[in-house]
Amino acid sequence: MRIVLIHQYFKTPEEGGGIRSYHIVKHLKDLGHDVQVITAYNKPQPDVKIIDGIKISYLPVYYTNHLSFWSRVHAFIRFVMMSLKVVKKIQPVDINYVITTPLTTGIIALYAKIRFKTPYIFEVGDLWPDAPIQLKVLKNGLLKKLAYWLERKSYKEAEKIVALSPDIKEIILEKHNKKQVEVVSNMADNQFFTPQVKEPHLEEKYGVEGKFVVTYAGTIGLANHLEYLLDAAEACLNYNQILFMVAGEGARADYIKELAEKRSLVNIQFIPFTGKEGVRELMNVSDAIYVSFKNAPVLASGSPNKLFDGLAAGKLIIMNFKGWLKELIEENGCGFYYKPEVPEEFYAKLLQFVESSELLKTAQENARKLAEQKFDKKDQLKKLQQFIGLGD
Repeated sequence: MRIVLIHQYFKTPEEGGGIRSYHIVKHLKDLGHDVQVITAYNKPQPDVKIIDGIKISYLPVYYTNHLSFWSRVHAFIRFVMMSLKVVKKIQPVDINYVITTPLTTGIIALYAKIRFKTPYIFEVGDLWPDAPIQLKVLKNGLLKKLAYWLERKSYKEAEKIVALSPDIKEIILEKHNKKQVEVVSNMADNQFFTPQVKEPHLEEKYGVEGKFVVTYAGTIGLANHLEYLLDAAEACLNYNQILFMVAGEGARADYIKELAEKRSLVNIQFIPFTGKEGVRELMNVSDAIYVSFKNAPVLASGSPNKLFDGLAAGKLIIMNFKGWLKELIEENGCGFYYKPEVPEEFYAKLLQFVESSELLKTAQENARKLAEQKFDKKDQLKKLQQFIGLGD
């Protein structure tokens, strides 16, 4: 079968970031399907590369989290227009696997269905346009109406919808109760990330010898609101053993660094954005993984990549938002939630694990167990494969 995956933010393991879509196309390729990817990158000319046997069409669409709202909209539209040209050239195609965000990828899916009768699977990882509206990024009334129309149309015309969380599935079914929707969450790569004893040379490399390390790895953007982490770090200033590491990039990275300096938070280290190997090093020297979202209800429905890396690596999971993941973490005894507006609560809860190696060990073992039992990459990919009708 000829399958095209369309994802504006497609990344390989070497590039770092979310590589779910890479795992999907690699799995489909290994099943014997002819798989091609349409994506974007920050270079001036288009290119076609073969990576791990997969043909990838790279389109020159500059995009970073630092762009203004209208610059982002321009990048989304530019990707759509350039993708349509590629779609025309690569016909015939049996099925398109289209990933949002951004929601504008739905335009590509709809075009291919109308023009070439190509059915599509629509993967929903974030609820657009609800998310940018709740974050007060999308304010224009006309754009809101257009975005909601595109959301409804994209859902309605999809053969099936893949939701990255139970909360997202529930919300989609509220809007389209006749649609086939299945949850295939982000994946725990239990082969790549494993529970390990801290390596002394890595502790020395990151300057964390003898510390209890809480790590945030991921995007530093508006939705993540890392002011919560700064508040938590301030609450821990008098406990010298606790150290925070922040690894990532994003629109608010410089602001968060400057704010940490202004507040004299000497217990925070900022690490540059890194690929998958670098993340594995960070996991090795970390005791806990911090997962952060701004207090906006729609964000609690998400499925953040690094949480699943943390589960696979056997780390204590700390969350500052409610939703399906909070319930999951608490029910399985592998971490805790705290009210982000009350950093003293963070300190009190964390201290139990800092001062009890047995308590920490139990939580970390539970994290790995959860990764193996519910989120293993192989199991999730097989579930996806079966749902979209590509065999057992």
